[in-house]
Amino acid sequence: MNKTFKVIDENNIEREASLITVIEVDKKEYAIYSIVRDENTVNIFVSQLLKNEDGKDVLKNITDEREKEKIDKIVKDIIKLPL
Repeated sequence: MNKTFKVIDENNIEREASLITVIEVDKKEYAIYSIVRDENTVNIFVSQLLKNEDGKDVLKNITDEREKEKIDKIVKDIIKLPL
């Protein structure tokens, strides 16, 4: 899966993100994606994946702390899997 898209980061800078995978948890979809910050830093992010009124995929920040903790644990478990 090699899908790239643009995101606006916390500093209001447009960055290119690369989709790693999409997971489903409790009937909700979440996108796991990476953003290269510089030649030494790649950050991994997770956002809820929703469809807008035009049927296009949009990312929504996870604001509920319990949901965030649950998804964070799942993603960490996925990252620890041996290749």
